[in-house]
Amino acid sequence: MLRHGWRTGAIVPELHTEIRIINTEQYMHSLTWLQALTGLLERMQVHHDAESKMVLNEWLKERQELRSVTKNLFNPQFGSIFRSYHNPTYFSRRLCRFSDLY
Repeated sequence: MLRHGWRTGAIVPELHTEIRIINTEQYMHSLTWLQALTGLLERMQVHHDAESKMVLNEWLKERQELRSVTKNLFNPQFGSIFRSYHNPTYFSRRLCRFSDLY
């Protein structure tokens, strides 16, 4: 069934900047390594010997630094306007809820 009606659009000038940053080589490389590192951390948690814990702590530190780097690519104070680590921001949720096109 085809429905006709009002559609709501939002003009978000920051979206242009966010897309440009997401398409950079640095961001793509950082995000790929961040996902790989998270997978390694998940698999490593079953090991409890001292050497494994040391490696785990180093990877946790590296992941935190990488998160900071990717956040700072967008905005040093608050990062992306659309995402906060793994979760969408409040602004992003409201935008998706009330706008069909942005």
